[in-house]
Amino acid sequence: MIYRIMFFGGLLAVLGVAYLVNMNTTETTVALTEGLKVNGTMPFFLLIAVAVGGFGSGIFFSMLALKKQVSDLARQLKEKRKAVAQETLREGIEAGFKGDTKKVVACLNKVLKLDKGNMEATLALIRFHLRERQSEQALAVLDAAIKYSPEDPRLQWYRIQALKVIDDPLRMTNQLLLMKSRYPRNRALMKMLVEQFGSRGYWREALEVWQEISKGEAKGSEEKKQAIAGIANCAYELARRQWLAGNREHAAVSLKLVFENDKEHIAAYLLKAEMEEKPGDALSALRSGFWKKPNSVFLLEMEKVQAADDPENSVARIFKFYRKVLSRNPEYRPARWLYARFCLENQKIEEAEVAAKRLRESGFNGPLFEVLAGELACRKEHRLEEALDHFKKALGCAERLEPVFACAECDRLAPDWKYRCPHCGSYNSYDISERVCSFV
Repeated sequence: MIYRIMFFGGLLAVLGVAYLVNMNTTETTVALTEGLKVNGTMPFFLLIAVAVGGFGSGIFFSMLALKKQVSDLARQLKEKRKAVAQETLREGIEAGFKGDTKKVVACLNKVLKLDKGNMEATLALIRFHLRERQSEQALAVLDAAIKYSPEDPRLQWYRIQALKVIDDPLRMTNQLLLMKSRYPRNRALMKMLVEQFGSRGYWREALEVWQEISKGEAKGSEEKKQAIAGIANCAYELARRQWLAGNREHAAVSLKLVFENDKEHIAAYLLKAEMEEKPGDALSALRSGFWKKPNSVFLLEMEKVQAADDPENSVARIFKFYRKVLSRNPEYRPARWLYARFCLENQKIEEAEVAAKRLRESGFNGPLFEVLAGELACRKEHRLEEALDHFKKALGCAERLEPVFACAECDRLAPDWKYRCPHCGSYNSYDISERVCSFV
């Protein structure tokens, strides 16, 4: 009410001054000219000053009141639009419960036209597009909403989900880097960034993120152990890529980082043995790896390297190492099975029989043992029927007389040893399976 009084009062003051001037324009002009002089009539000058002040005040208060009236009108219109938007939003939610997808989209889009800042409608429309696998439409809504509210973390998170479905590595990486810069302590975001780098082969960048995660974790915690394993695995992948590219020095530095974080990294020892120029150094790397973490792949690789290095004395040296392994690790059954197989290949039937007996006593009774028993029955006394019975027990495994490797994490099988499981992504998890073998 006060603004209305000010508005009309200002208008009356302006009209009054205009009427007085209009009554006698000539005299007013002459008087005004004389009154404005320094030596003129002072009372008239003061009168003119009061009139001008009143005129200016009238205009000021009139404009102030007009602005208030306009803002009130705009606020009423905005509130009315919001009320209509809320009603439309309720209609859209009801349509969603009824399964009317077209009406849902129409209602939510109408809500956003009426009220661009309606975050409830924005998020509902984004979730609907993501649920319907309409990632491009979800991104369009997200980009428009982010312009209106760039600091809302919910919009940034949904943008990550949409980009993941689209499989746009560049935008996905940029989005994750943006979120990481805003929330540097969010471990979930950093792990997503690691996965993104790893899936694209950016192992150096993934390594740096794992190192950053490791710095913020408490020593001895599961998160710290996971970060250390991530550093070792990324460093190994980086070393492997550098070695394949012919950069031996950088590969050696990366391997050193692997061993600093994981002294039992099987694949790293194998790569180190491959990088050695002398067979003796390669054998030393393989032995070191086996003593750190026993795995059958070391024994198989050592057989190959030893045979290539010294064909004449390789059999004796391999026998010597197998006996040393069994004396130190009598409970590691894959080594005993490989030793028995090596005895059979080199006509050491009695030693193979002793090894087979020890395997049976330890509970090793799967298809691999049946293969071994069948070979012994066939070669020692030519008991063909007994050998056939043993082979029949192991039939159906595969197609050739070889061990099969299994992942300790997901139990997936593979004909060869793998440094990383292609199914679950675990590193150094493959070893000889006691349950399955394959036949020629």
